Amino acid sequence: MKYQRIYLVGFMGAGKTTVGRLLARRLRWSFNDLDEVIEAGEKQSVPEIFRLHGEPYFREIEHQYLERLSGRTNVVVALGGGTFTLADNRDLAGQTGLTVWLKVSFPKIAERVKMDGSRPMFQDKAQAERLYESRNPAYSLAEVHISTDEKSREDVVAEILETISSL
Repeated sequence: MKYQRIYLVGFMGAGKTTVGRLLARRLRWSFNDLDEVIEAGEKQSVPEIFRLHGEPYFREIEHQYLERLSGRTNVVVALGGGTFTLADNRDLAGQTGLTVWLKVSFPKIAERVKMDGSRPMFQDKAQAERLYESRNPAYSLAEVHISTDEKSREDVVAEILETISSL
């Protein structure tokens, strides 16, 4: 395969972690969820980091952790919902691997994601929909687009594998 890293991008609830784990297993690669890596390294949850230090601090450390992951090989990385909205992160991911947008409609996201305060950027439906609309242009810059609304995670993985085998 041409790529040693696959970065999954998309809005929260798109299935990046679920699909990423399955894709990594099928490729016999390792898997990393960027938010989980940050939480382990910082010994704080993402919501705690946002609350205690603010979003600018979080985005700074997020880039540092992404840089570390970009040095690994044979890895699938699920990026946080906001990671790919920043040009430095898009450039790093695009230069070091294949970027795959798991494209999902907002109604499907509203079904999947709890608005219980556990996600710092998803407090209520109206705010979440504005955020979704504002992030889609950045997500659309990913090299591969996979629509996921009516597909099982296995079908999504199969489509990614089929797509990357032709690149």
